[in-house]
Amino acid sequence: MGEGPPERILTKEQVEAFVNASNRSVDSLLSAFRLGGDDAYLKEALERFPDHPQVLMTSLSQVQDAEKRLAILENLKRVDPTNALGNCMAARSLLALGRKQEALEELQKSVGKPVNDFTNASTQNDEEAYLASGLTPAQAKLMALSGGSKSLLLQFRTLADGMRDMRKDYQAAGDDQSVESLREIQIGMARQLQEGGRLVDFLVGTVVEKEALKGLESEEATARLEELKQQKELLVGRTNQVAELMKDSAVPEGDWQLYFDRVKLFGENAANEWMLEKHPQR
Repeated sequence: MGEGPPERILTKEQVEAFVNASNRSVDSLLSAFRLGGDDAYLKEALERFPDHPQVLMTSLSQVQDAEKRLAILENLKRVDPTNALGNCMAARSLLALGRKQEALEELQKSVGKPVNDFTNASTQNDEEAYLASGLTPAQAKLMALSGGSKSLLLQFRTLADGMRDMRKDYQAAGDDQSVESLREIQIGMARQLQEGGRLVDFLVGTVVEKEALKGLESEEATARLEELKQQKELLVGRTNQVAELMKDSAVPEGDWQLYFDRVKLFGENAANEWMLEKHPQR
């Protein structure tokens, strides 16, 4: 892409035109909130689509009080019961309130569920907003992808700290069974995150798993830590190589369109591998 992404933010007029052209759909309202920064769009989405999972999750960005967040998360779990994100975020809020047993119950309910933070959906919607503003397809895809927020996912790092403290409490009480049960839940959560497809998913999942493995001196734990280290080096290396490739004007813009589509479909890591096979570094 040679010159890199354009440095521009959508104007209020562009955002409003996009929302109106989309018949003020829930997707367009959420994009308008993210790209225009006007709380009125989120307020409208909450009023018109109060049970939409993405609306509920987006509204968490405006709420800091743990009790109020729990109320929102109860709604999210009701309307999106197969998504572990609601359970995990509820556990985080419960830990902040000192309600450890309830937090453990939420974590147990999250087992076996995928973690969906709606990044792919929001990226697609933002891409459409950028396209409507006049950017080329490749530029719109890049802007949407680079602006995609993983703020919710990053909260798993705080959750991992809370789970560590819970394990310490169980250990002090001599409850080894609960210690191991919680460790298994945390490792399972970590591996769900690592499979999210984006580099940040893997990195956050790795932090969560490393926290779970702390204190274990088994050969298996040592081997797993080494495996995570090697995977991180590989994935970060590929990401850096693709970033360098973006400066190469010889790469056709059509290939970048395919690359960004592959990120959404198969994940950043798979897309990086595809791009570097197609354009090996000279």
